[in-house]
Amino acid sequence: MFAQSDKMRIISALFFSGKVRRKFYLKLAAMTENGLSLNDALETMHERLARKSNPQQMIFSEALLRMQGGGSLADAFYGFIPDAEYMLIKSGVDGGDLPHALELTCGLIEAKQKIVKAIIEALSYPILLCSLLLVFMLVLAHYVVPQLSLIVDPASWRGAAATLYSAALFIGSPSGGLLLCSVAGSLASILSTFPYFTGKLRIKCDKLPPWSLYRLIQGSIWLFTLATMLKANVQLSVVLDDMLESSKRNKWLKERVYAFRAQLNLGKSLGEALDDSGFEFPDKEIVEDLVIYSTLPGFDARLYSIAQQWLTEGIDHIKGQCKILNYALLFQILAVLCSIALAVSSLQQQLSPSVQY
Repeated sequence: MFAQSDKMRIISALFFSGKVRRKFYLKLAAMTENGLSLNDALETMHERLARKSNPQQMIFSEALLRMQGGGSLADAFYGFIPDAEYMLIKSGVDGGDLPHALELTCGLIEAKQKIVKAIIEALSYPILLCSLLLVFMLVLAHYVVPQLSLIVDPASWRGAAATLYSAALFIGSPSGGLLLCSVAGSLASILSTFPYFTGKLRIKCDKLPPWSLYRLIQGSIWLFTLATMLKANVQLSVVLDDMLESSKRNKWLKERVYAFRAQLNLGKSLGEALDDSGFEFPDKEIVEDLVIYSTLPGFDARLYSIAQQWLTEGIDHIKGQCKILNYALLFQILAVLCSIALAVSSLQQQLSPSVQY
């Protein structure tokens, strides 16, 4: 629609984040509700940004030029905002209720921010525990065991002490380093293939961590986006076409949206289409709920509140899965600490006779 230079793309990515856009939409809604025209509102904000030499002024300059050329508000910010926000604003402009569309857009941004915040909070502790476990193992291999070996000849170690010595040798060896790199590489490979791994095997993997965590995150955002667009009176077919277009790089999501649309084309309700698509997407529990709700009157109006409720539940599920990971890592750290304590105790017992002698 509009060409966007690399410079503008970088400025948009760095200085026009979700948090910034949400504030902008709220200001714009307030200004237009109080009788200010769109051009005047944008020019006012542009002047304030230019006065502060804020890089966002370049985005507003381009937006004003587009509007002067006959473009709508949605067209003015095309390429600077996500496709879902573009469609919501466009629906508000076309329907003559821009403030309501901007309010829905802010709600969509806020929902995504809640998901991101939940992920950061849920994963920060497991990452910290993983780091501690790695540090414990390295300290064990390079400091603890070498110091203990100066006191007692490792060849005479027995029981827990011998096991600890063998483990330390392996961790400090090239084989240990190779195993660590292999584990890290495998984890990186799994994470990098989230958007590309599809098919029947992926359906089974989606029931297990970490794939289940990815399904929860993507599914919660997808359902809330769908419900928000429908609430803004965007046609379902248009929403799905846009989702398929914007998910070109995410084959996993495209596979599910395509199957969902195929079932809808057979005349099925939204809940039945999700159920019969066979992917248990966004989640088996919410799909079963939607099958029931979609048969009741006023489902379209109720879908938004259902999606809001599921967003909250989805965040709780994300935190719950990360708690399991936390407990597993804590157990591993305790196991390492216990092994060190047992080894030291075993060495003390072996050292006592020699000291007495």
